[in-house]
Amino acid sequence: MADPKIDCSEAVFDFGSRDASEVVSHTFELKNTGTSDLVIKAVRPACGCTTAQLDKSVIPPGESSKLGAQLSLAGRSGEVQKPILIESNDPANPALQLTFKGVVGADFEFVPSILTLRKDSPESPATATTILRSLKNEPLEILNAKSNSGKLKIRWDKLPDVNAFQITANLEGRFQLGQYGDKIVLETNHPIRKQIEISVIIIVPAPISVAPLKIVLDAGASEPVSRTIILKNPTNEALQIDKIETPETTMTSKIETMGNFGSRVIIGNIIPKSDLAENSIRIILSSGRVIRIPFALKEKP
Repeated sequence: MADPKIDCSEAVFDFGSRDASEVVSHTFELKNTGTSDLVIKAVRPACGCTTAQLDKSVIPPGESSKLGAQLSLAGRSGEVQKPILIESNDPANPALQLTFKGVVGADFEFVPSILTLRKDSPESPATATTILRSLKNEPLEILNAKSNSGKLKIRWDKLPDVNAFQITANLEGRFQLGQYGDKIVLETNHPIRKQIEISVIIIVPAPISVAPLKIVLDAGASEPVSRTIILKNPTNEALQIDKIETPETTMTSKIETMGNFGSRVIIGNIIPKSDLAENSIRIILSSGRVIRIPFALKEKP
């Protein structure tokens, strides 16, 4: 009787000891050692951390098919075993299990683990920093750094007395509204980790509506006045104010919410003075964005 027979000479791939930031790649070879066509019905990785791609699903007798697989080690530690189930028409072995196995241990850490650059507007620059540290206290030098997009300017500064660096990414140029992914690749002199990667997120939020854009005061007025600033977030995201900074300690500030996406800021006890024209109100949002509303003096006719 003619039957297909599935065989894999290396059904378990031992990737050894790897860092948690790596992605392990391996190609499994599936061979039909039977006497009729072997049909691969399904390839089922154990979870979303594993992906697999088969180059052909029908394998004639004596021929092979390659299965390219990748395992992301992000967020894992210790011993790891991740199976990939291969379902076929082999009557004797309808479900063949392939396995990634190894040990995950971090050699380095980033704090924070992801660089997030938030632009206040499509045209404004953005900067973010992270600390790269050797967890095994091994000597390390960074030789070069580049981003996949080529749009980031990257510098690295060695921290004193430790095997650690501060990595700074600067972003300039106009970006459309939205969220973008990028990656920084550090080239090092480490004997094993010649390249270390940092994930980057670039956020260009929709502008917040601010009115007025200037606080206009009558020059020469002697009585304190108050002014109201309205802020609205057009993206239907909650607008939260963390802090209000005034140029004079005698000024007062009050925040009133306007529904879920807006706020009314009332600045009180403003005494019009000539030096106010060089200062502004700073409204600091929970997202880290800073909104500045300058003062302007208007001469009386």
